[in-house]
Amino acid sequence: NAAELRARVKNLINQRRNLRERFSREIYLNPKDVTVTSMDDRFLKKASEIAEQKISDPDFSVTNFVKEMGLSRTNLYRKLNALTGLSVKEFIRNIRLKRAAHLLQNHYGTISEIAYAVGFNNPSYFTECFRKQFRQLPSQYRSEHLAQSSS
Repeated sequence: NAAELRARVKNLINQRRNLRERFSREIYLNPKDVTVTSMDDRFLKKASEIAEQKISDPDFSVTNFVKEMGLSRTNLYRKLNALTGLSVKEFIRNIRLKRAAHLLQNHYGTISEIAYAVGFNNPSYFTECFRKQFRQLPSQYRSEHLAQSSS
C-alpha cells in the first residue's frame, strides 16, 4: 500500500531528525538515562558509553572506536552520520566537549585541567574546538554559568 509506505518513511525520517536534534541539544549525554526503544537508540547508547569510557585517553582514535563498536569503518561512519549528522571523529570530539561543558559548569578545575581530563593534548586546541561548539570561550562559558548559579 503506497499510503502506508509513505507514512512509514515519513515516520522514520521524523524519528531520525528527532534523534539528531536530541543528540546535538543535550549538553551532557548520560547513557544510563537513555531508555532503549529502538536499534538506533541502542547503537547511540553503545557509542556514547564507549566514548565516555575512553574520554580521558588522548590516544583514543577512530580506529580504536571502530574496533570497540565491532563495525567496519564505513558502516560506523554511515550509521553515525545518519543518526547524528557527525563523522566518527566529530562524534568523539562532541562527547568530549559536552563533558568539558559539564565540568566547567561544576567548576571542576582550571580550563587546562579540564582539557586534559577530556582527552585533549593541547589546551589551545581544546579552546578552539569549544568555541566552535558553544560559540564562546570556555572561560566565558564558566563565568556565565557561575553567574547563573549564584542568581
